[in-house]
Amino acid sequence: MNLLVIKGSPQKDGAATAITNKLIDGAQDGGQTITQYDAGTDPVPTLTTDGDGNFLPDDERLKKLLAELRAADIIVFSTPMYFFGMSAQMKAVVDHIMRWNEQLKTHKTGILVAVAPVDNFDHIKSEFKAIFASLGWTFGGQVLAGKISDADHLRFYPDLAYQLGKSL
Repeated sequence: MNLLVIKGSPQKDGAATAITNKLIDGAQDGGQTITQYDAGTDPVPTLTTDGDGNFLPDDERLKKLLAELRAADIIVFSTPMYFFGMSAQMKAVVDHIMRWNEQLKTHKTGILVAVAPVDNFDHIKSEFKAIFASLGWTFGGQVLAGKISDADHLRFYPDLAYQLGKSL
C-alpha cells in the first residue's frame, strides 16, 4: 500500500512531527511504501483567483501534491491543533483538496494525527471525518495527543502512533 503523510506543523522538531514520525516508523516496519509531503515548514500557497473568480492554475509543487494524493491508498494528515482546528498550513492543503475533489473521489483511507496542549479534539475530529466522508474515503484511525506541551513530553502517544502505523 502507498501511504502519503502530509505534515502540517510549522515546527520541524515539534510534538506533531515526533508523533507522526513514530507512525511512519510503524508503517515502514509493516511494509508500507511511504511518501512524505511537508506543508508545515514549506507551506503550499493559499487558493488564489483571477479577476473573474477563477482559480489560478496549480504550480509545479501543487501538481506534485495532487499526483501524490492520487497515487496514495492511505493519507495521513498530521497537524498541531490551534484553537480547536488544524494549522493554517494544513488548511491550505485541505483547501486545494476541496478544489481537486472530483479527482480524489476514489477509495482511499484518511488518518488524523493531531497534537495539542488540551484534550478536547471534538471539533478537529469532526472536521476531518466530514472531509473524508465528502471525498468518499474511509476513516482509518487517529492519534489525538492531548495535554502535550512540547516534543520532550509526549507520554504514551508515540507508541500509539507506532502501533497504528504498523497496523496499516
